[in-house]
Amino acid sequence: ITEYVNDAFEDSELQLSKVVSVNVEKDLTWVKNPISDLPESKSNKNLQNFVDTTESEKCIEEPIALLHIRKMYLAAFVVLLFAVCMGMTATYSATATVDMGKPHSTIKPDDEEISWIGSLMAIGALFGGFAASFLTNYLGRKGTLMFNTIPSVAGWCMIAYADTLGMIYAARIVTGFCTGVISVATPMYLVEISTPEVRGLLGSSFQLFVVTGVLFIAGLGSVLTWRHSAVASAITCLVAAALMVPMPESPKWLISKEKRNEAKKAIIFLQGKEFDTEGELYNMEEEIKSQPKSSVQLKELAYPEFYKPLIYSVLLMFFQQFSGVNAIMFYCAKIFENAKSSMDSIQATIVVAVVQVIATLAASLLMDKAGRKILLMTSSVFMAISLIIFGGFSFAKYEDETIVLKYGWVPLLCLMSFIAAFSLGFGPAPWLMVAEMTSARFRGVISGSATTLNWCFVFMVTKLYHAEEQLLHDFGVYFSYSVICVISIFFTYFWLPETKGKTLEEIQERFRKSSILSVQN
Repeated sequence: ITEYVNDAFEDSELQLSKVVSVNVEKDLTWVKNPISDLPESKSNKNLQNFVDTTESEKCIEEPIALLHIRKMYLAAFVVLLFAVCMGMTATYSATATVDMGKPHSTIKPDDEEISWIGSLMAIGALFGGFAASFLTNYLGRKGTLMFNTIPSVAGWCMIAYADTLGMIYAARIVTGFCTGVISVATPMYLVEISTPEVRGLLGSSFQLFVVTGVLFIAGLGSVLTWRHSAVASAITCLVAAALMVPMPESPKWLISKEKRNEAKKAIIFLQGKEFDTEGELYNMEEEIKSQPKSSVQLKELAYPEFYKPLIYSVLLMFFQQFSGVNAIMFYCAKIFENAKSSMDSIQATIVVAVVQVIATLAASLLMDKAGRKILLMTSSVFMAISLIIFGGFSFAKYEDETIVLKYGWVPLLCLMSFIAAFSLGFGPAPWLMVAEMTSARFRGVISGSATTLNWCFVFMVTKLYHAEEQLLHDFGVYFSYSVICVISIFFTYFWLPETKGKTLEEIQERFRKSSILSVQN
């Protein structure tokens, strides 16, 4: 019987899990009716014909338990609450600066001061992104986010109780720093806890939760004063940190710090006991062993698996920001006022935020089906079209102001379509692809560098918006943004690699073999 069972397994090409052993010589209870139930054909692949599959053994052929799949998604959901905090911080100025102009406010900034309130957040985020590359290495992904909550709450409290513009400026830098940390640590955590099948979904969900934060703060700004909105933001940060406490640290980081038992517990929490935990740990350990233990050396900057992802990451961040998205979102209410939109500026801002959430949700669902490149190119095309039409409307308004009476709905329609197009591709895809394209050894450095430059671009775009508006008029600014969108189409088609459906190891191997100027698919 033993010989027959072994032959049957060999012929049917079945591989048992490492944690299960079948020994019919020592334990005959493993064999059901050994004479009558043995299959006539050795090619029969139904294990139940000759092996007693009790409830505890059904995991051999069943997929991962739904409960444990939910735990992986639970961890992803909780860490994404920090992305909500990021979105609230980024666009707080959109409604807050409008409320500061009302009679009840003791602080009334002018246009120049408003530009500083909007843009100083990006300066803080610039340093936060740089610091995150070191913090995530020494404190872990979870540890960094937990520690980051302290200055974040302190910054929001400074805004809530500010009696001078200087306090608001300082607080915006502090909360911006925390936003920069979140923008690095959260995508990193998501990529490292997710399986390849859902990595695109979870990774692109980062931007979905960011825009949910944008919508949340816009809604709060419509019913609360700017001080009370700051208090609500602080509470949101505390809730995110409290829910993160029982969640595991990134298994990959734990392995890199030689904390194997903790890494094993983390994988079991995320994937369940039925998952091939030992196999996953082995793969992680082999990946870590294959990399030098010292910090990144100067000579490694010439390695294609370093400089190629770095170049692609920086360009993705450049095109993302110079599409003008944050200038539009930071000053959305003011833009609607200047465009003489037929809808109230605060209400229009909320409508745009709702559209952004819906479009980003669609992108999350499409990311692993359509692929990154097709979504990026579609995003660029429709952003360019929306900006050209909006620029044309603004130009026509200067020639004939009565056009607003007939076409006052055009600004809202254009910004809705622009934000929808951005959210479909260039919103979520760059953050996901930066994490996907980089190896574990270089991920902290490249992600930190790309994020630092991203926030540098945010500062440049938001701070210079008013100056560009005075120099080029608003239509000139929109036309210049549309040119950047058109250029991004060619970059995406000809040079950007597709990462859909590929393991991180496959992506790295492609970088080692391909030329930086070759057409990527």
